[in-house]
Amino acid sequence: MKRVANPPRLPARPKDANKVTVGRVLVVGGSPELRGAPALAALGALRAGAGLVKVAVPQSVQATVAGYRPETTTVGLPETRSGAIGASALPVLRAFVDDWDAVVLGPGAGRAKATLTAIRTFTREKKPFVIDADALFAWNHQLMRLRQRRNPTVLTPHEGEAARLLGTTSDEVRADRRGAAAAIAEKSGGVCVLKGPATLVTDGTHLYTNKTGGPVLATGGTGDVLAGVIGAFLGQGMEPFKAACAGAHVHGDGAERTSGAYDRGLLASDLAEGIPGAIHALRRGVKA
Repeated sequence: MKRVANPPRLPARPKDANKVTVGRVLVVGGSPELRGAPALAALGALRAGAGLVKVAVPQSVQATVAGYRPETTTVGLPETRSGAIGASALPVLRAFVDDWDAVVLGPGAGRAKATLTAIRTFTREKKPFVIDADALFAWNHQLMRLRQRRNPTVLTPHEGEAARLLGTTSDEVRADRRGAAAAIAEKSGGVCVLKGPATLVTDGTHLYTNKTGGPVLATGGTGDVLAGVIGAFLGQGMEPFKAACAGAHVHGDGAERTSGAYDRGLLASDLAEGIPGAIHALRRGVKA
């Protein structure tokens, strides 16, 4: 694979930009046990410059999610008896998905059988997708089916999720992170963002090793923010590999800017506050 030393520079925003022209991101996920995850993904997308963000969650958690950020809109989805997303949510999602430029699928969705089936079905929609968290679980041992998609696809597994996708163990993934990331990209036909120390991004041909972030990111919710950031860049029209590289970089840099010299105690919502500054720095260019 060809190594890519630096993330891509981000272009300046046009002076005539408006909230529709700078990217509209749809986040789909949430469940009674995991209400914060889709809200954090939405926050990441907003901080990365998405003009509009809608969060689609089960009806029973809509009010809670809507209360996290007044800048997002929400929609309540029909749900199963357990409060999960199921087949009944698909007609509602299909009714408005065309109005959005990119989809972040999976944060907090849970792993109910009906939810995983609905996720696999919804992924057929012809939009750029970030497949994150529980949406990855839907593709365990089935990565080849994702090759049927003809639209940009970015998968964001940590080592445990990567192991399940490949039918191996976390130890084996850790022993050969580059090989695992390449296998996920090759099998799925998408871009793999293998999270962890020195996050790897690959489309199977190119490999970028992220140099920002660190152990301060080892806390719940930071991955949801990353998914939202990548979703925002996809929604702004970036190619999936470049969107993933830029997303990994500004996510880690945002954490560094917010945490300073500390190596713990950073909250995922804190991290998002550092993303605009990280984007501004990336616009000026990054040295290898």
